[in-house]
Amino acid sequence: MTALTADDRFAISDLVARFCFASDFGDYDALDSIFTENPVTEIEGVGTFDGLEWQVQHARDSERWTNGQNRHVITNLWIEPEGDGAVAHYRVINVVAGTKPGEPRLVTTGRFDDHVVRTPAGWRIARRRFVPDQPFVMPELGADLTPEA
Repeated sequence: MTALTADDRFAISDLVARFCFASDFGDYDALDSIFTENPVTEIEGVGTFDGLEWQVQHARDSERWTNGQNRHVITNLWIEPEGDGAVAHYRVINVVAGTKPGEPRLVTTGRFDDHVVRTPAGWRIARRRFVPDQPFVMPELGADLTPEA
């Protein structure tokens, strides 16, 4: 297991933050600099999804479902070495920001484990696992995430 330097830990935490920002604000080109060429995402209870194209499409779908108001808030980040890479563990709060006070709504909360690797271009997310606190199905798989009134 390779030790992580302070610079590694900063770069990995920056990587996680850049994912949230790129996803939330539609910077789809930036996702190329966040993921490896063929990342794998597992969402417990929902499925496993392969490829960078899926990551970009999911971000586009989220933008469409939320009218550009999707927001990821991360907390409790800790990073541990794993083999030649590392795992960034963190909690996420996913909200739709809305367009006026009182309108934001909670979508989901849960735990992410991003398995990251060092590439010639820097740290990249190769595999991620999301364990939601509340079971759900994503809209592109046929479910409506709108809360019941």
